[in-house]
Amino acid sequence: MIKNYFKTTWRYLWRNKLFTVLNIVGLSIGISACWMIFSIVHYEFNFDKDIPDAIDIYQIVSENEFEGKKGGFAGIPLGMAPLLADESLDGTLVVPIYSQYIERLSIQQEDEEEPLILEEQTGIIGTRTTYFDLLPYEWLAGNAKTAFAAPNNIVLTTDRAKLYFPKSHPTDLIGKVIIRDTTQLVVSGVVKSLPFPSSFNAQVFMPIPEKEWSNHDWLGMNSNHTLYVKAKNQASLQRLLDVVHKRYKETAYEEHATLGVKIQFGAFPLVDKHFERQYDPEGISTDKKVIYGLIAIGGFLLILACINYINLSTAQVPQRAKEIGIRKTLGARPVSLTANFIVETLCITFCALLLSGPLVLFFQRAFPELMPNGIEHFDNSLPVGIFLLGLILLISFFAGLYPAYLINKVRSIETLKGKVETKIKGTRLTLRRSLIVFQFIIAQFFIVSALIIEQQLDYTLRSDLGFVHDAIVNIRMPYKSYQNNDVDPFLYKQALKKYPEIAGIAMGHEPQSDNHWGNLYYYTADTGRIQLHIPRKYIDNDYLNLYQIELLAGRNIQQTDTMRNVMVNETALKAMGLPSPEQIIGQYLIQHEGASLRVVGVFKDFHQKSLRTEIEPLLLGSSQDPGELQIFHIKMPNDRRQWKKTLATMEKEWKTFYPNAPFEYKFADENIKNLYETEHRTAKLIDLATGVTIFISCLGLFGLATLTAFQRTKEIGIRKVLGASVTGIVGLLSKDFVQLVVIAIVIASPIAWYAMNNWLADFAYRIAIQWWMFALAGLLAVIVALLTVSYRAIKAARANPVDSLRDE
Repeated sequence: MIKNYFKTTWRYLWRNKLFTVLNIVGLSIGISACWMIFSIVHYEFNFDKDIPDAIDIYQIVSENEFEGKKGGFAGIPLGMAPLLADESLDGTLVVPIYSQYIERLSIQQEDEEEPLILEEQTGIIGTRTTYFDLLPYEWLAGNAKTAFAAPNNIVLTTDRAKLYFPKSHPTDLIGKVIIRDTTQLVVSGVVKSLPFPSSFNAQVFMPIPEKEWSNHDWLGMNSNHTLYVKAKNQASLQRLLDVVHKRYKETAYEEHATLGVKIQFGAFPLVDKHFERQYDPEGISTDKKVIYGLIAIGGFLLILACINYINLSTAQVPQRAKEIGIRKTLGARPVSLTANFIVETLCITFCALLLSGPLVLFFQRAFPELMPNGIEHFDNSLPVGIFLLGLILLISFFAGLYPAYLINKVRSIETLKGKVETKIKGTRLTLRRSLIVFQFIIAQFFIVSALIIEQQLDYTLRSDLGFVHDAIVNIRMPYKSYQNNDVDPFLYKQALKKYPEIAGIAMGHEPQSDNHWGNLYYYTADTGRIQLHIPRKYIDNDYLNLYQIELLAGRNIQQTDTMRNVMVNETALKAMGLPSPEQIIGQYLIQHEGASLRVVGVFKDFHQKSLRTEIEPLLLGSSQDPGELQIFHIKMPNDRRQWKKTLATMEKEWKTFYPNAPFEYKFADENIKNLYETEHRTAKLIDLATGVTIFISCLGLFGLATLTAFQRTKEIGIRKVLGASVTGIVGLLSKDFVQLVVIAIVIASPIAWYAMNNWLADFAYRIAIQWWMFALAGLLAVIVALLTVSYRAIKAARANPVDSLRDE
């Protein structure tokens, strides 16, 4: 019986190749989307889940309040970890993790004269042996007890061991030497890399340097210093927190209070860490809203694919009327017909799954930015396989159920008499049209969303930022000890000034970036002493002219070794309660440490951060320290044809002063665009979803157009005999579809407006949602719908009426 089902199914699918291909393509897209999204969701929700007793592990964090704003911070004072290590009871693990910065590693390779040189390796931490009690590492060489027996010992994961010693087996690495600058690091152990996604992604472990472990400062906190505690119960955890608060009040509470800062230390559960960005200094966390959004997109695409299959399948019911009638006459029971159609759906779904494999690989390679970092190292083949198996069965059952129901409604006697209209009576149920409307509601939502997101991104890049950033190249000053970082940057600046093709050069922070210094300042006004928290950027005296930042009052700064004179922006002026820029000229800002800074100028506001945040008070000061100036800003000539020559000149002079540093540059426009990386990723995802949704919706619409043309074949023939034109008949057939699309537009528009209005709420400076955006999106949907049905409509309108009326 089953064999017969598959045989008849294969014959039917092969005979109707067009619909078979359309069904397979439509379902494969839905399956591919679900496949990719399930992989991402499974990866994100499995972070830290395989760590033993993960529910008992907590990260010690600070919850701070400043100027009425509350926030969280992952960093701890250096005095906290040694205190808790001494105060912890048996059964409680205190695990400090201090990130270590290493400029360069030199590793001698076997049978090779030249050592392997690696710069700025990430994933290197200082910790204690309790780290290996917290996490389930498998030791391939060495052991936890002797791993940190000496201060220069290091432990490697297998991934990092393969990078450092590609020709050696992990068991042969004990005693191997790695040169850190001038210090020898000795490999004392190798552990197998964690096989599951984890917040603990360090690859090299070493003892915490003595200068950090013996530092008992409680005033400062750094995100490079984090602390985890594994406690048996809440009482043990609370005891440690009480110890922390007691020591904090004894050492730093009063000092922080004078700065207006309130700090409370707490324990944040490890199981929730991956979804809390403020406690993630490494940037590997994610937003649950994004994950739920992906699930929604995947669900919608799958539903659309199933709707598409239902519409295409029901469109073929009239053509299969005689086949069904004969089967019923020969004794086929409803259960048998239903089972046969379910098997047919299962075959199509299985073929769609085979096509989904290459599609998933294509999308992963075409859109790598949509995949989370590290997912390629995570083996999820078993859960994905189970998910796909369940998905195929689910699609086969639900997508095949309604067409099977329609097949069973066919009346065999009337069908064999040729009464086709009778047999498809009931197939014009509003359900099918409702499915088409639902498809285009989703399509319209994505079209509107894509249009608004693109408009907002265009606005962020084209809006007046308060400074000119066209044709400006940014070059990072060398900061590593072996890259000639002791060379005075003014020498390079003076060398470039002699070239007429270089329109200008300045030094300092980028005007629009999250990189800045910060401090507290006090200003004595008529109403009393005002405390100000103002970020500051360091610049030289050519900076304002290069970026064409307008000076409203006073003068530019003079270049000095230390910051004595400063300039402030308009917003800082408002924070001090001064209505006129001239009133602040010559006044002093007092730093918290007591130093006085004289205000010599007021400059016009510009956006120093992304348009997500409002313009804040800003202070510009002078410096000659490369560590503070950081960036060369070079204005290229207006004639783009000279850029190649100009860049070659810049590189030639660079090699003169910084022969050991690479010449790497970026355009200011590119750096500004990078501020909206998340938004660009969202835009790509929405664009992709929009294209897929429209494509699937058009397949469904094509199926409905096919069914309609078949049902109205004789009507069209009569109309043509009575003189109807091809244009009139095409318009008649298309009218109903346009009505469905218009209904979808009306329903989708308020939904899209609400969703996009919430998305734009994250931007302090945003576009206004206007009526034409919905009109344009609706027009696009209507055009796509007309193009989809026009093929079938024109074909039906041009058919010979004699053929359609021959049987009457």
